[in-house]
Amino acid sequence: MLTRDEADGAAEVMLAAYCRACGCATPEDVRKACELMISKSARAIEKYNDTGTAVEVLQRTARHVARVQPAEVANVH
Repeated sequence: MLTRDEADGAAEVMLAAYCRACGCATPEDVRKACELMISKSARAIEKYNDTGTAVEVLQRTARHVARVQPAEVANVH
């Protein structure tokens, strides 16, 4: 497994490439594409762990997003 910093960098690169591959042209397009990715990620966590773990990860992520300012988030365009 990559280190946390390496995984963070890889995630940013992959999300940017995914949004470009989806043809995202507007913030709404990015939201829709990322929402699908979040859903697919949660289902993968559920498949290989369990529902409770997937829900816990989603809740922890929601709390993190509520604390972090948008300027700190990578630009995916």
